[in-house]
This record gives sequence, C-alpha cells and structure tokens, in this order.
Amino acid sequence: MKEMRKLTPEFILRIGLGLTFLYAGLHVIFDSTSWIGFIPHWLQTLVNPHLFLTIHGIAEIVLGGLILGGLFLQVASLLAFLDLFSILVFYGVDDVTFRDFGLMMAALTLFLLVKRR
Repeated sequence: MKEMRKLTPEFILRIGLGLTFLYAGLHVIFDSTSWIGFIPHWLQTLVNPHLFLTIHGIAEIVLGGLILGGLFLQVASLLAFLDLFSILVFYGVDDVTFRDFGLMMAALTLFLLVKRR
C-alpha cells in the first residue's frame, strides 16, 4: 500500500515524458537518417542536418534524464514544453501533430504541478 502513494500524477507524468524524450533522443542519435525529413528545409540550409540532429538528440536525452530523475524539474519541464512547441511552430502540422501537442501539454502540466509545490 505504501508504494501506491508514490504513484502521484507528477510521478506518472515524469515517467511518461522522461521515457519519451529518452527514447526519441537515443533514436535520433543512433538513426539520424530517419529524422532528416523532419528538419525544415530552411533550417537545413543554415546548419548541417546531422549536426543539428546530434545536438537535438543529446538535448532530448539530457531532458529525459532530468525529468526521470526528478532533477531541475521546473526548468526541464519548461524546456521540454518549449522543445515540443518549437517543433509544432517550425515543422508545422502533419499526421502526428496530435502526439506532439499531447506531449507538449503534458510537459506544461508537469511544469505547473512542480511550480505549484
């Protein structure tokens, strides 16, 4: 019964967001070719796509680790929200936008939960 008290909304959000960011970051690092098409063409003219994906993948791994570990949660959840928001703004709307929007709102919810305590 004691373990059930640990299953707070904040904990569940941390696990869901943290693992999602960790998975995405690792996938970007180990299979960057699959992600090239998600970089807007205008950005590909400004920066090497593989370099951009490597930096973005590392950032997502760090964010995922911070969120999973419960470290700097207010900053990490806000950065996660801004990361997903920037994807929606700069990449645009497509068939999987609903997923990014849901994750973005989960990150915002985590930020608000952490800020409130």
